[in-house]
Amino acid sequence: MRYSRKDLLQLPDRHLSFDEFIEFDEDTYKKFPRIRKLRNVEARGEGDYDAGSQRLYLNLHVTGTMTCPCDITGEDVDLDFDSEADEIISYNKKDFENIEILQAEGEYIELLPIIFRQILVEVPITVVKPGKIDYPKGDGWAVMDEATYQKNRAGKVNPALAALKDYVPQDE
Repeated sequence: MRYSRKDLLQLPDRHLSFDEFIEFDEDTYKKFPRIRKLRNVEARGEGDYDAGSQRLYLNLHVTGTMTCPCDITGEDVDLDFDSEADEIISYNKKDFENIEILQAEGEYIELLPIIFRQILVEVPITVVKPGKIDYPKGDGWAVMDEATYQKNRAGKVNPALAALKDYVPQDE
């Protein structure tokens, strides 16, 4: 998904249209620990190239499935994603100061980094496996859900705060 300026100028009406399935190798997302795997990634989009301003106006729609680790158990959780973005990519060096406009690298526009960046936007901050979770536990500690925590602490007084009870004046 790489286009040169010459390719864009040769398009009918300078209109670009694509619908492709993309496979990312593990090296692409290896440095992002929140993503373990990407599958069924489909990128659809349309763009119009304006030769006068040397800009490609792109509407991008990316869908697929990502596998992320559960924050509690570390098990794999599959999540579908669906993302849309409007991007402006420019060959014009005057536009390089504008942070809202992406820069073409030399004579080429490479869409894969733009698509991958859009996938990164969809990565959730926290992921919890749906259904009943076997919470991890060890010697003297255990992870528990809120309901279990409230049930265990009902009627118990925090020993660190119990001594303060003697200092509170009793109303008569």
